[in-house]
Parts: sequence; C-alpha cells; structure tokens
Amino acid sequence: MPPVRQLMQRVSNRMNRYVSSRHGERFPFYYVIEYPKSGGTWLGRMVSDVLQLPFPQKSIFPVGCSSVLHSHWPYMPKLKRVIYLYRDGRDIMVSAFFHRMRNIKLGDYPQHRQVKAHYEKLLGPGFDMDDARTHLPKFMDDLYKHPWGTDWTWTQHIDMWYRPDRRPDIAYVSYEQLRSDCAAHLKRIIEHVSGQSVEDWKIRIAVDKFSMERQTGRKAGEENRGHFIRKGVAGDWKNHFTREAAEVFNRLAGKTLITLGYEPDESWVQACGG
Repeated sequence: MPPVRQLMQRVSNRMNRYVSSRHGERFPFYYVIEYPKSGGTWLGRMVSDVLQLPFPQKSIFPVGCSSVLHSHWPYMPKLKRVIYLYRDGRDIMVSAFFHRMRNIKLGDYPQHRQVKAHYEKLLGPGFDMDDARTHLPKFMDDLYKHPWGTDWTWTQHIDMWYRPDRRPDIAYVSYEQLRSDCAAHLKRIIEHVSGQSVEDWKIRIAVDKFSMERQTGRKAGEENRGHFIRKGVAGDWKNHFTREAAEVFNRLAGKTLITLGYEPDESWVQACGG
C-alpha cells in the first residue's frame, strides 16, 4: 500500500480537480497542463514567478487560494486560464525511459520492487538501464499499454486537448518553442490567459531564474541521468531511436506527430538509423 503522504497527495489532486471543474472561478486558478515529461514543472515555476502566485506541488491538502496548478488532467470545458504545453512525443518517450530507470536505481518511490520486477520481465533479467537504444521499442509499447503519471497515452492526451482552431481561450505552447525563444513565448501565453500586458523585465527574471544553468549548474545538453532534469534539450530522440523504435512509435503515435507539425509525413521512419 502507498505511504500515507502519497495517499494524501492523491486525495488532494482529486479534490483540486473537482473544485477546478466546478468552482474554479471563485479563486481563480491558472492551469499548466501537459502530458508527463513535457516540461510542465519548469513552465509552471516561471508562470507562477511572473504572476506572483503560489505554485503548490505535491500538496497534501486541497488548494484554496488563487494559484498556478500543474497537472496532467483530461480536458474539462469549464477550466479557464489554461496553458497547454506539448512536446515531441519521441523526446517524451526517451525522457520517460531515463526517468523510470533513474527511479528504479534510486529506489525512491513506492512499489519499487514490483516496478523493477516488471521491467526485468519485460526487458530481461539484469537489463542495462542506460541502454535506451535497445530497450525503447518494448518500453514504448508497454508505456502505451500501462501509462503512468496519467490514465492516458500521449496520443489520447493530445487528442483531448489540442484543438487550437476550436478553443481559442487556451494558450498553446510547445516545449520546443520555449527552448528556442523562452521569453517571447512565456510573455505570449501569460498575456493570453491573464488578459493583461506583462512587463518584459518580469519575464526576463523568470526565464533566468529557472534556466537549466541556474537550476542545475549545467548548460542545456549536458547530461546527468541521476538528476530529475536530465538534459534539457529538444531532439534528443535522434540519439536513441533505432529503426525498430521509429517503427514502433510511428505505429503508436505517428499521426499525432504529424498533427502537431513535428513531421510532414512518415518518411522520418525510413530516415532513422539501423
């Protein structure tokens, strides 16, 4: 059974979701919603810093004041002031693999033995936890059958939320946009959901304060597989995808990749290495 604190966090999250979907306007809340491993914690911290609002994470009590809430919730039409963050699903798969392996190595979460045993059965006894190139095909298949951190696959989550032509009230931003010009896109989405202009100096301070270098002491691209922030770049999937991994991902989510504009067609699969 999960420890008491984890159970309290789950109850808190469910209460926040209930209140948000029915009474969120009384506070009001701002929402940063993503599929896991899309960069939501990073974005949520910057948004809360600019707006000078609390950013409660892993709270064991329901939130009862105006705050920035970060979640992986499904689409709910009554939510206002929503920022939806999305990311190349191939990078999410790589990030999820190393995140899961890091947790297994650290043994710092409930059901550690069961999870390790699951991957021993899936990937083989004594499998190399650093060898994403070998294990990604089976890992991705398994993640789509048994999502963790949310009840939905990456494809399902995007299908629920990504409707920019029909939901103009939602501020959409990609992880890649934030990496390429963080200040411009952070200003754009905050002004979109707040309805107010934001001074540039506030944006600059938040971007610098929560940059990878300030948070980890490493530049983007310098990898540390033992840290929650592993690498902080876009396009890392190219270093880990084999042709087999590309074919598996294309079967699972190739159309979603095209919908989001990451690829014009399926020719990227043939371009992947052997």
